[in-house]
Amino acid sequence: MTAQTIEIADLYLYPVKSCAGYRVDRLTFDHQGPVGDRRYMIVDPEGEFLTQRRLPVMASIQTRLQQGVLTLGMDGMEDLVVDPPSASSRQLTVSVWSDKAEALDCGDLAANWLTEVLGKPARLVFMPPESHRQVDRECASVGQWVGFADGFPLLVTSEESLATLSQSAGLDIDMLRFRPNVVVRGGEAFAEQQWQALTHDEGQLLLVKPCERCVIPTRDLLTQQRQPDVVAALKQHCLIDRRLIFGQNALVERIKVLAAGDSLAVVVA
Repeated sequence: MTAQTIEIADLYLYPVKSCAGYRVDRLTFDHQGPVGDRRYMIVDPEGEFLTQRRLPVMASIQTRLQQGVLTLGMDGMEDLVVDPPSASSRQLTVSVWSDKAEALDCGDLAANWLTEVLGKPARLVFMPPESHRQVDRECASVGQWVGFADGFPLLVTSEESLATLSQSAGLDIDMLRFRPNVVVRGGEAFAEQQWQALTHDEGQLLLVKPCERCVIPTRDLLTQQRQPDVVAALKQHCLIDRRLIFGQNALVERIKVLAAGDSLAVVVA
């Protein structure tokens, strides 16, 4: 039996955890996942990560990473160019959920800019290559690492699933609400819930855990207001065992580069 083939429709990068992302032509990978993806994070004075779940304004912080230099933008504010941390930068231990990780502080200029935007004390930190944060051991082996993403280096979603949600909600839902890295097309809506892996010429993406959704996808990206029609559509199509599921968390095996338009062969569980 011939394996079903789908293709990569879009790829996204999110340089700063919980801030805006953007479309890219390709993703390259290192030991922490997509290069440049969620290697920066905003923390409070105690080193606890800040999230748009509680601070919706974070979704409006625009990000751009070019040749290793991060730029932050916000309506009404002058753009901030963040100097990459160096070996002499202040080292901090920061918290992401129940995990602790070593990070480098990005300085007072970034801290002051973010504090003004968020209306509360905040600092920007960076995860250097030598910092190791283990992926959830229930889904990964020892030595599989992740940056500041919630728990996994990659999130895969489907165009067909989003189209079904949009039709049910009666509006065009932007895929960026769900913060995927890899968006595929060519399968049936919500078929990804049964996929085990996606095989690529260089290796494979292992789909290891359905992604349980929080309040973020129910908010309009511009107004940050919760939209009842989107909530209803999610409950109609994505409610599994009392959890809202959309997309699959993934691990990367042997793949160095993914590009929009690449073909992937589906391995069904």
